[in-house]
Amino acid sequence: MILNSRNNLFNFKFPRTFIPKEVADKYRKYLNRMPGNLITEPIDFVNYSIQGVNMPGVSFDPIQVSPNDGTITYHRGAIPIQNTIDRQFKVTMQLLDGYINYWILQDTLLYYYSKQVREPWINDIKLQIMDAEGIHIISAVFEKPIMNSISELDLNMSSNVAEFTTFDVNFYYNKFNLALEID
Repeated sequence: MILNSRNNLFNFKFPRTFIPKEVADKYRKYLNRMPGNLITEPIDFVNYSIQGVNMPGVSFDPIQVSPNDGTITYHRGAIPIQNTIDRQFKVTMQLLDGYINYWILQDTLLYYYSKQVREPWINDIKLQIMDAEGIHIISAVFEKPIMNSISELDLNMSSNVAEFTTFDVNFYYNKFNLALEID
């Protein structure tokens, strides 16, 4: 029997070097105070809160040609593929108690756009797609990504119940590689 796909069969984590040392040091003390002391590293805390990844589809705008007979025909364009694809993706994160993961990511974004940072990109980020048995089928690698925005934080005094809420972190990438992992 052929199974339908499930949207939760993916593995996506930020690399260990994603959160700069300066930012990690700032939040490590707080994470060590949390009851249970389960997660002590900021990158593990951020990776724990990942809920989803949204990649745009691929589309090409055809070239429209009108020969002298009054008809219209469409042709593939000559523009390089990397210039026709919207090279961005969005990571949806669960807001955790105290919004700590939000502050960690906001400080990370501000760090990457500060004047003292010389690296133009962060380390490559990998998205692995699995089948129903947990076998990795495809790896999608976002090469030379840059973090470009974090969505707003919506606070409201009339809502005093703990609920599942999310925020988004947006990235641009320079190159996208797919690797088939089936033997």
